[in-house]
Amino acid sequence: MDIEARHTKVVEILKTRYGVLVREDYCGYPESESNLYMVDSQGTLLWFSERAMDGDSYANPVRMSGDHSVKCASWNGFDCEIDLKSGKLIHATFTK
Repeated sequence: MDIEARHTKVVEILKTRYGVLVREDYCGYPESESNLYMVDSQGTLLWFSERAMDGDSYANPVRMSGDHSVKCASWNGFDCEIDLKSGKLIHATFTK
C-alpha cells in the first residue's frame, strides 16, 4: 500500500485490524497535529493520535502493546500507549 505523506515523509507504516497506522517524520511536522495517525485502505484519515502534551511529536518506532493498542515514545520524553480503534491516549509515562 502506497501512503502519501500529509506534511513531511512517511517513516513507518503498521497494518492493523483497524486500518494502517502511519508515523511521519516529526522534523518540520506542524505542531498543531499529531504525526501519528490512522488511515483506511483508501488512505482516508480516520484519526490523529492524542499526545501527552500539545506540540509534542512521536519520534521513535511504534511497538505493539496488545491486540488493541501500541506504544510510541515522544520527542518530549513520554512513552505513550495509544488505542488503535480511536487514537485516544490510554496512558503516558514521563521517562526523561
